[in-house]
Amino acid sequence: MKRNIHIGCSGFSYKDWRGTFYPPSLDQSQMITYYERFFDVLEVNYTFYSMPHPYTFESFLEKTKRLRFSVKANRVFTHERNYSEKDVKRFLEGIKPLLEEEKRFIALLFQFPQSFIFSEENFEYLKKLSHIFEGIDRAVELRSRSWGRPHLAEELESLGFVLVNVDAPKVKGLLIGPWKSVGSFNYVRLHGRNQEKWHEHEEAYERYDYLYSEAELEELKEKILRIYEGKDTYVFFNNHYRGKGALNALQMKELFGESVQIPKGLRATFSGKLWE
Repeated sequence: MKRNIHIGCSGFSYKDWRGTFYPPSLDQSQMITYYERFFDVLEVNYTFYSMPHPYTFESFLEKTKRLRFSVKANRVFTHERNYSEKDVKRFLEGIKPLLEEEKRFIALLFQFPQSFIFSEENFEYLKKLSHIFEGIDRAVELRSRSWGRPHLAEELESLGFVLVNVDAPKVKGLLIGPWKSVGSFNYVRLHGRNQEKWHEHEEAYERYDYLYSEAELEELKEKILRIYEGKDTYVFFNNHYRGKGALNALQMKELFGESVQIPKGLRATFSGKLWE
């Protein structure tokens, strides 16, 4: 495994991971410590739904020794797009302990919805956002296919953004890939390929209820190597339902030549689908 390709999960404190990834009796306060036994990177996504508090990141840093974190920006910056100076200050104060631990911080992730289409106005919004968070490594995930422009890479790099490369279902209007290395590091998010439930779902988790097959993981590995270019590369599995992302992340690490241990709960739950 190339030492600067890091594979982990989007989120870690899912209740439905008990009995699969986590032992059923594991206390919630110990989940992050247990997670670190298997992975060295984590995408923190609760910050999308609520503003972070310094205490939480102090706790994360105290409970782990080597785990590195990317942080998903709050939805007020990406989905609502009506933030105030107070929101910016509150968000930055919340993640300050992590920003001060430079070696433990990866990037801020700005994930925009599919409804955020390309326009001059929206490009100016990205420019403004990049300026506000200048000096902090930042990655952007654009979901609308309208952003699939010939010079997108150069335009985003000029703003100081790393472009997130994405795997997701092939549904109308959704930007997949584009599998280019844009910026000083690579950032990859793998959402699964549940085409049926991407738009039509009753619960949000249904969109990410998907287990990649061995052939699909091999295909994704080749795409990751294609954009690698010797840069630090961070790969996060977001197909989180019942720990499927954790299983696929461990399988991907194995494909890259790393010796891994798969928790017995995952083996018992998905043994019939391992290495299909």
